[in-house]
Amino acid sequence: MIQGSTVIQMQLARETIASHLTRETTRRFDVAMHGAVLTSAPSMTELRAAVCVCAAVLREAEIGPVQMVLAMKVCAIDSAKRFDPTDKIFPATTVELLLDQIVKWAIIEYYRTVS
Repeated sequence: MIQGSTVIQMQLARETIASHLTRETTRRFDVAMHGAVLTSAPSMTELRAAVCVCAAVLREAEIGPVQMVLAMKVCAIDSAKRFDPTDKIFPATTVELLLDQIVKWAIIEYYRTVS
């Protein structure tokens, strides 16, 4: 059972996503995440690029690092609900396989020095 504070944190993270990430941005994330296969370098490169866009938008919106990580986790978890591939080639979700990597990439991008 999910504890109350976790539910509130996830709701706040969803609100952060809704406030700062456009449908186009989350669609890019959805397509990249659901098309990513751990052994496919091009699909993982696309997923990383999509994650970096999301993390950069949240950083520029001055979302704190903890809230950014929670927002990215929720974005990944909710992607299975948002994404409805027209060709149905990819499995419904690869979130469990990719979540740790998504968070790592988001943190790297969040703290990347912008030149």
